[in-house]
Amino acid sequence: MFQSIARTLGQLGDPRLRGVLAIAVAATLGLILALAIAVGAGIDALQATGIDWLDGTLSVTGAIVTVVLAFLFFPGMVQVISGLFADSVAEAVEARHYPGLGAARHQTIGEILADSLQFAAVSIGLNLLVLPLYLLLPGLNLLLFYGLNGYLLGREYAEMVALRRYDRSGVKAFRKQNQGALFTAGVAIAVLTTIPVLNLATPVLATAFALHEFERLRHRGVPGGEIRATPH
Repeated sequence: MFQSIARTLGQLGDPRLRGVLAIAVAATLGLILALAIAVGAGIDALQATGIDWLDGTLSVTGAIVTVVLAFLFFPGMVQVISGLFADSVAEAVEARHYPGLGAARHQTIGEILADSLQFAAVSIGLNLLVLPLYLLLPGLNLLLFYGLNGYLLGREYAEMVALRRYDRSGVKAFRKQNQGALFTAGVAIAVLTTIPVLNLATPVLATAFALHEFERLRHRGVPGGEIRATPH
């Protein structure tokens, strides 16, 4: 895993990644701002009481709610962005580190968006479901957050990059054979989503990292014929 991290960070100066990184960071910021504006508008609509102390309380509450929602929704939101830029990131990484792979399986934008939005819905839904535990278990809430989102992100990023080379039954077999490693990789990505500023680059960093992990794991003595590649 550490080699995958090193390779990911070592390619950040690649011109093929810099442009994608800039766009992904801008898109991530845009989603966060859109969420903040939406919550702010909702709070402003409630601040019509004319009672200063109540309006002030609502304002502070709104700021706290915005931060909490951004924290909870971030793994799901960032996956949607990752899906949109996955091919560009993967092609740059493969060109530099895996030039002999050949052309990847074609995925339609509809397939990519459907998978990304489905993950976002599951991620946001589960994080909202365990929100009471986040609030009631100080000290353990961060471990719970990393555990839950580590599982989700490890699975989703593995599927995203693996679908470029395998059909869905092959992806399922790959996940089953590497559950522990994928969970560990997912936790690393979940931690990344909580690091201010650096988390804005998650769509690029996580995709590149996941691709390196995919290539490392699938060449780690997989039994022949158990994972099927989709013919091109």
